[in-house]
Amino acid sequence: MAERAVNTIRLAQTNETIRILLRDFEENASDWLWETGPAGEIKHVSARFAEVARQPVDAIRGDLLGFMSGQDRTLRVPRDSAGDPFEPLRRRMQARKAFRDMVVPVNTAGERRWWSMTGKPVEDLNGNFLGYRGVGSDVTAMHRSRERIAYLARHDTLTDLANRTEFNAALSRLLAEDIRLGAALLCLDLDQFKAVNDSYGHALGDSVLRAVAHRIRGVIREGDVAARLGGDEFSIVLPSDDEFEATAVAERVIDRVSRPYKFEGVTVEIGVSIGIALSPRDGRTTEELYRNADLALYRAKDSGRGTWRLFDRTMDRHLEDRRGLQRDIKRALRDGQLFVEYQPVIALATRRIVGLEALVRWDHPERGIISPGDFIDIAERVGLVGAVTAYVLAESVSFAATLPPGIAIAVNLSPLHLRDAWLVDQLSAIIEAGGIGAGRIEFEVTESAVLETEGRTLDNLHRLRALGCRIAIDDFGTGYSSLATLRRFPFDRLKIDRSFISNLERSDSDAPIVKAMIDLGQTLGLRVTAEGVETEHHAAILAIYQCDDCQGFLFSPPVRREQIVELFATGHTVTGMAVACDRR
Repeated sequence: MAERAVNTIRLAQTNETIRILLRDFEENASDWLWETGPAGEIKHVSARFAEVARQPVDAIRGDLLGFMSGQDRTLRVPRDSAGDPFEPLRRRMQARKAFRDMVVPVNTAGERRWWSMTGKPVEDLNGNFLGYRGVGSDVTAMHRSRERIAYLARHDTLTDLANRTEFNAALSRLLAEDIRLGAALLCLDLDQFKAVNDSYGHALGDSVLRAVAHRIRGVIREGDVAARLGGDEFSIVLPSDDEFEATAVAERVIDRVSRPYKFEGVTVEIGVSIGIALSPRDGRTTEELYRNADLALYRAKDSGRGTWRLFDRTMDRHLEDRRGLQRDIKRALRDGQLFVEYQPVIALATRRIVGLEALVRWDHPERGIISPGDFIDIAERVGLVGAVTAYVLAESVSFAATLPPGIAIAVNLSPLHLRDAWLVDQLSAIIEAGGIGAGRIEFEVTESAVLETEGRTLDNLHRLRALGCRIAIDDFGTGYSSLATLRRFPFDRLKIDRSFISNLERSDSDAPIVKAMIDLGQTLGLRVTAEGVETEHHAAILAIYQCDDCQGFLFSPPVRREQIVELFATGHTVTGMAVACDRR
């Protein structure tokens, strides 16, 4: 009896020591102890447990899993194993197996948090199940950090739309799972966004992209997925191959995105062009759909922007034609298939030839004459536009040497070519080799090229002008230049686009615009040339507006070198129009 009493005292002392150690553990650690009875009911709630649960000790009772789910019915009601977050833990406890670091969602004081639970079953000496004992810890911060990392891996950090990886995965799942329903891929590209970046800076450009993403989210429906693929490129996938649905979404996107944006007093206007491909009609793989939607997007931009186009097989044939030209253009340069035509520039007041514009043509052995609009952009893509420009300039310099000294020849410069570091050295060497003054050459650049504020564009233009060459801004009125654009570079000539001249007789709105452009150019000290003059009525109106020069079919279309020589010899153009010519 004495031995039994001693053992009882020692056991009590041991238990007290354990309780002191456990209490010290809970007070100084982030974890807490928990315990349940055989039916899963909570027992012996510690102060630390109550603190983490944000409830009084006497309020923590009942089933452990029920307590952790709180009043959230989505957590409390058991569903299938994929939808019930407590199912893995429930299975372990029902099987009376130990578990370790099982993370489950918990509702505490109305807030969703995450606990990591570790526990093992407890039995008495006879093997009877007494319940569970274990350790819990709050891992909310770590869980949210992991969720954020996972979210960032799937979403664009600027706009919070899906990124390219997530979008491709969603498109692939849709094509694999919903073959019966089909899918529609919309490829979006913002119009005039580069001008916004150049004019206002990248900070405001980022604000525009965020606003565009917000508007796209407001347009798409549940089940649709929108993504920013990079830059100003966006995509939308719809779980349907219904052509009407796809075009209706495209119409809503264009309408919403094209509305003005206001940022701290700055109003920005952009547009969006959309190409649409439908599966399975236009492709059954992501690669096919992207390719065909891109072709449709290219056609939409070519149609004037701010619109949508559905893919059709003629676009595919058009692509094959372009690929054929891409293969042939190297041979054209090598075999002398390119040639130059010249269109006279006429002074309105005297009807005297004051210059020529050089226009390159391609005499394709199979396709016949190809205009520059059909192959210059191809030359840019394959890196040959510099070689084409060098050829045109060499021909022009050679021809200018045979003409009266007062006649200058204008050569067009590609915006892409303008960015090359070796541009000025290459062009100046050609002019010097031709033995003429640099003032006999005028380079024409488009408004979009002038808007290029990064790289070497403006530096190259200044260097060309320092050589003595003249610089003209071409197709004025069709781009996005402004008075500030005209003022920051000393141009010599402003050329009004032919689209304004062609409607001069029929449109009441174009005539004042043309007069305003003439007045603007002359106020800035520029010589103004009107392109596309086709009738005497055109010429008469422009004369009243005191336009300096004009060119167009009224006087002469672009013609070969031999016909220009004949014009200077006879004073008559191919249209029969008599003009004044300086002769040697």
